[in-house]
Amino acid sequence: MPVLGLTAAAEALKLFYLPGLRYQLNDAASVLLAQLEKTTENVVGSEIVLAMRYGRVGGIGNRSDTGTLPTPNSRKTKKAQWETKNIFARFQISDKTIKASKSSSGAFNSLLEKEISDCERDAKLDLSRQVLGSGTGALCTVSSVSGLNLTVNTTMYLAEGMLVDIYTNNTKDTSEAEITAVNHSTNTIQVTSATNAAQNDVIYLAGNKGLELTGLESVFTSTTLYGLNVATYPWLSPYRRNLAGEIEEVTIQAAIDEADTRAGAVTNFLLCSKGVRRAYQDLLTAQKQTVNSLDLKGGFKALSYTGGDKEIPLVADKYVKPGKMYGLDLNDWAMYRMADWEWMDSDGAMLSRVANTPAYEATLLSYCDIGCQRPKGQFEIYGITEH
Repeated sequence: MPVLGLTAAAEALKLFYLPGLRYQLNDAASVLLAQLEKTTENVVGSEIVLAMRYGRVGGIGNRSDTGTLPTPNSRKTKKAQWETKNIFARFQISDKTIKASKSSSGAFNSLLEKEISDCERDAKLDLSRQVLGSGTGALCTVSSVSGLNLTVNTTMYLAEGMLVDIYTNNTKDTSEAEITAVNHSTNTIQVTSATNAAQNDVIYLAGNKGLELTGLESVFTSTTLYGLNVATYPWLSPYRRNLAGEIEEVTIQAAIDEADTRAGAVTNFLLCSKGVRRAYQDLLTAQKQTVNSLDLKGGFKALSYTGGDKEIPLVADKYVKPGKMYGLDLNDWAMYRMADWEWMDSDGAMLSRVANTPAYEATLLSYCDIGCQRPKGQFEIYGITEH
């Protein structure tokens, strides 16, 4: 009977659950990810290869009736090439549980659905975090240590049950410690192990250090982007402004205008922290403006910024760091991937035996990364007073 159960489960994973999981992880995990084009173009083997265009076209100019025509000079191109990142979502079902539900297909399906639902929910949360991250995988920095109790600079990415590694620079001091308690009001956590943990150590999701998506923050903070040195190629640097105060529409418009002036970018997406969104709402209320909303792909809603020539969606994400607003030209961004989300089944089995364990497992995977073809056309306003 377990074999029949496994066969039915494998069919359900492929035909019933996979389409829904793809939607959840492509369009429902993150408001930003939902808006990005998902494409296999520019993916060669396991690498992403982009032709980064910069500068302006020569050959344009005014001459006299008998003057020499302008000298042609094409825009410059620099090849960016980097590896796709590997994302896995894995769950297990014990053999005993399968046998216990063998008399009822409904019970088996209910069990399978619960396992997949839990896996999907947590995969969405982590993917949402990575889409906005720096690619390093760093979750927080340790401020102080008292036994198994750690005070950290932020708990916004942490939750009970997470397995984390603790590093001193590039030395892993603690491996796969489980977070057993999180106090968001005091920025403290409790872990099952804190070997050699000390002030200024960095906490990562277990195994993720240096392997996460090249997320939004990477474009604004990395010294090396897509294999290119940012200092060597200034056109890789977006516009950044430290506001150190209250947000105003003229501040947003100035950044939009700067992106246009620098790179000819058309800002069509504003992304901020929840506190900054509240500050913007408060601004509209004070000005007695109507708060309009826009519908976005993935079922998300957005406020409408109307200070410029057209409406631009303004949305908040729980994983945007406090005091920040990003302005993006989404035409410059894409999720490059080898293929859509798939079950790992190259050996012909979606549910495989877990070695030395009376259990079966399934793994969902994607080989992908985020890329921006024109970093210079994006902007970040930080230091915004939150409400």
